[in-house]
Amino acid sequence: MQTLYSFSQFFNTLCLNHPNIETFTMGDIEDIDTAKRSLFPLAHLILNNTTIGTEPVMTYNCTLIVMDLVTDITENSSGSFNTITKNYKGITNLLDVWNTSQATLSDIVVYVMNNPTALDYNIETDVILTPFQQRFNNLLAGFGANLNIQVPYNPNSCLFTLSDIQAAGELESCN
Repeated sequence: MQTLYSFSQFFNTLCLNHPNIETFTMGDIEDIDTAKRSLFPLAHLILNNTTIGTEPVMTYNCTLIVMDLVTDITENSSGSFNTITKNYKGITNLLDVWNTSQATLSDIVVYVMNNPTALDYNIETDVILTPFQQRFNNLLAGFGANLNIQVPYNPNSCLFTLSDIQAAGELESCN
């Protein structure tokens, strides 16, 4: 049986082994110290809900976000190959951040879809990748994906004992 620990550890390992990700976090995105430049590029997992169905699977509905800092590229540009005709104020690396974030998130989604491990994870539906641009303590951009991931779940009906008539009735034997 998969647990939330094994589910989060799977994504932690997967994301931190991707060459475009520096940090993996999970939980409320507002809890991340976005002022720390050393965290980026960052993958963040938000667990939205969990569904236990009649089949022997549990479905995690989660949002996976890959993001990086957006910077003004004209400040750091130098040399003959970095010349940019600046027709307006604020030329940034936004397109580069979106491109890399989309490619990274696509890699992760495809890996889960074709998961070669014994974890047997399955993405339930097609995945839509959505770009974003957000101002926290700095300007962040990237791509996010809402995922419905089915994991094996085969609970034993006797995970705990209930003494005699506490359940307001007699219980049949646990099999």
